[in-house]
Amino acid sequence: MNKFVKLSLTFVLLLVFAFAFTGCQEKQLTNLPKTEDKMRTYYQIFPYSFADSNGDGIGDLNGITAKLDYIQNLGYDGLWLTPVHQSTTYHKYDVVDYYSIDKQFGTIQDYDRLVEECHKRGMTILLDLVLNHTSSQHEWFKQSAHAFTRYQEDNEYYGFYNFRRFSATESIPGGWERYSGNVYYECPFWGEMPDLNLQNVLDNPNGKLAQEITNILRYWLIDRDIDGFRLDAVTSYFSGNPTKNTEFLTWLNKTAKSIKPDCYIVGEGSWGSPGENRTYQSSGVDSFFAFQHGYNANGTLSFAVRKGVAVYMADIDRENFAYADGGIPATFISNHDVARAYGISMAGAYPNNIKVINGLMAMLYGTTFSYYGDEVGMAVLSSSGENSYKDEDKRQPMPWGDEYQCKPVSGSTAGTDEQKYPLGNVQDQLEDKNSLLNYIARANAIRRSYPAIARNVGKVVYSTRNDDLCIVAKGEGESKIFIVWNANAKDTHQIKLGDILDVKVRMGATLSVDINKTPKLSNNTLTIPAQSFVILEIVD
Repeated sequence: MNKFVKLSLTFVLLLVFAFAFTGCQEKQLTNLPKTEDKMRTYYQIFPYSFADSNGDGIGDLNGITAKLDYIQNLGYDGLWLTPVHQSTTYHKYDVVDYYSIDKQFGTIQDYDRLVEECHKRGMTILLDLVLNHTSSQHEWFKQSAHAFTRYQEDNEYYGFYNFRRFSATESIPGGWERYSGNVYYECPFWGEMPDLNLQNVLDNPNGKLAQEITNILRYWLIDRDIDGFRLDAVTSYFSGNPTKNTEFLTWLNKTAKSIKPDCYIVGEGSWGSPGENRTYQSSGVDSFFAFQHGYNANGTLSFAVRKGVAVYMADIDRENFAYADGGIPATFISNHDVARAYGISMAGAYPNNIKVINGLMAMLYGTTFSYYGDEVGMAVLSSSGENSYKDEDKRQPMPWGDEYQCKPVSGSTAGTDEQKYPLGNVQDQLEDKNSLLNYIARANAIRRSYPAIARNVGKVVYSTRNDDLCIVAKGEGESKIFIVWNANAKDTHQIKLGDILDVKVRMGATLSVDINKTPKLSNNTLTIPAQSFVILEIVD
């Protein structure tokens, strides 16, 4: 029996044990239902650092495929991979060829196998689609530059990028790079990532660039059978112009769904303005990431956990519903561009917080996205002072503790494994029934086992005077449940449910930071330890 099979079997046995550990009061959370709609529980992977299958120190597609059982056992039923296209960088956000797989990650056949294996498990997979810019090595850029410098306005590539001639007396604005002579091109992110001229698509929806993008969408949705896209840098399509951004998103969404109507699209919209994302939602794109809830220690999720404000569970649902404006909220704690959940939740000072912040996210309406390694508490080392982090540090190797281990990303901050992985590696946590990893697996199992959680906005039916405990109702009829959260970091609460609820309930599932201190329901009185969640089911 190889090491990976042993690891998978160990994981399954531990999950069964963990689900059974809380006693006969609650039902077993096994054989999770297949998700048929778009309310999925996603796992984000930075391929370069995830799992190395060939021993070169760099993560690859075959490594991801080898770890799919691990991801599925954690309760995730969707994957988002950051870019996998041919590129000149480790992060791959400078696309050289939209139809290729970067050789560091494998081949198109490896990608097809990954998609097939995902679908066998009822999992969907999203491609990170970078349309704001390409690599300067992309053939489009070479052709467009050639045409512009030679005044060949009838060349089909002429208007693909934003080129401009500056006079000797003009000052060159930021975000423009010299190509040759007095010819410059727009590149606000980096000189090697020139911006595409997406106005070209709006002006010429049947033109060359529009057709090229349409062909890319069709290739991945149909030929490669993916399930949708994560859209990079939506606010930069037309910087500072949400109206234009929405116009392009509308075209993109309509085009993609004319090819595959049920594809799921989630956008990286505004980091600081959920109202701006609400504008983008009118495009028909399914989701935009709710940065206000994650991103840093001041996000709503972290604030609710650190301050012990349980009613925020319903407040977040209501806000998500309002800003999604008919779309699907997409909540996350961290991703490849921000600090990790360990730091965001301030787990260094308050160790249970990282469990609770993940538990809270699992109870929310919409889709959720978890960043690889957060399930084992990976930490980001400060590179030059508090809250100063290199991108490379946010993308460090997953700590497998086996032959799939990747090497550290070049340029990352030096540090010990104890600093980068303060809670241990995957193998350590699989074997610890009280670990963060097993807590998150249980949180996801609860989310998946009760469809009302992801598909309904919570309504507060009870809260304590200081709001450290609340009971939230979700769903209607047979699917209706109540979620109880004791957000207090120290105190156990005892609640007489008969004084609060007008229906008879039983305990359906529990989620505690310490499995030795689990909630109990006796004589219609609920005893719920600090920082615990309880699902109550209605008894017929």
